[in-house]
Amino acid sequence: MKKKLKANKRLHSLIRNQILWTKFAHAIGKKVAWVTSGAPVEILLASGIVPFYPENHAAILAARSLSQNLCAIAEEQGYDRCLCSYFRTDYGYQLSGASPLRKLPKPDLVLVCNNICGTVQNWFRITAQHYNIPYFFIDTPFVDNEPQEAQVEYVKEQLVETAQATSRLVGRDFSLKNLRAVALRSMQTLELWQKILAMGMHKPAPWTSFDAFVHMAPIVSMRGTRRALWFYEALYKELVERVKEGTSAVEGEKTRVVWDNIAIWPAHKELRKFFEENGVALVADTYTGAWNASSSLVEEDPLLGLAKAYLDIILNRGIDHREKVLMRLVKEFSADGFILHNNRSCKRFSIGQKVLREKVIQRFGVPGIVIEADMADPSLVSLEQIKQRLSAFFEMLS
Repeated sequence: MKKKLKANKRLHSLIRNQILWTKFAHAIGKKVAWVTSGAPVEILLASGIVPFYPENHAAILAARSLSQNLCAIAEEQGYDRCLCSYFRTDYGYQLSGASPLRKLPKPDLVLVCNNICGTVQNWFRITAQHYNIPYFFIDTPFVDNEPQEAQVEYVKEQLVETAQATSRLVGRDFSLKNLRAVALRSMQTLELWQKILAMGMHKPAPWTSFDAFVHMAPIVSMRGTRRALWFYEALYKELVERVKEGTSAVEGEKTRVVWDNIAIWPAHKELRKFFEENGVALVADTYTGAWNASSSLVEEDPLLGLAKAYLDIILNRGIDHREKVLMRLVKEFSADGFILHNNRSCKRFSIGQKVLREKVIQRFGVPGIVIEADMADPSLVSLEQIKQRLSAFFEMLS
């Protein structure tokens, strides 16, 4: 039997309250930082700086079919359609102020980390120039196999400098004690999130990656906060209860598949309905697990722990690592097939997918398909074409 997650309403309230808190904090003089999703936000939280995530905002705008006009505004300023649609959506917002969240507080600084992609380095530099605010950049060297000691030290040195500099902006000394407490909450929340994602292993699956794509918002934008930890504690309990009751996210679940890459936000609702109508459960994906739990977050030296953790992001690792992740998901979640979203806006996530497809097929003998789309720009998403390809794929799986 299928029924909606109770956590949906809590999530809406959580996000609304987060936006209200950000606006209130800015109004009473707290510093607000615009940050990338892979930035070590713990060092900001430890100093009382309030983070805001333009990537999350762009995803919300795309899911509500508002990104195309914003992308057009950015394109009118000379930014080509081949550039990241999250950037174009965000920059269109910066120029127009058009958002269902209404006017967002002006940032006091930006914090950028290039462990997710190279685009963010220039994206947030443009933002810093637009608002005439400080720009903090943390460079994470690409990790082909496993992080080397020199790479970890290189990132740690940057974290120390950033922690000290951002603390000076709020007029206080940086506190390792505060950082350790925030890092502990981050680790607890990350570990809980991994347990939640693993619930898709059950048959039938009590939830799918369509749910996870939405409910990942707190792990990205509220990492290190008590409210994120409390939200995921409640979500985990609800999913455990659904497993006990035999509640299925997809009525009459017939087929199980794994997804690679970011969600297609402009077609999220339509694709979810299409999967459900075909009895296909999207049980796991490579995107929502990008923030892996790491015990290194609570090492004696929390800055060293953060350096290790933020180097170990899937998009900062080589193709061999991505292959292992995809194969593990196919195996552990008993997938009948897998879908690779060739995302025009995220080249780092999409590179090597044809190689990945062949290797997974050879290793497990399960079929895989590549579909082309975009994570935010609806002009680059052909829903009917995607449905046609998926229909043939689902028929083959069944």
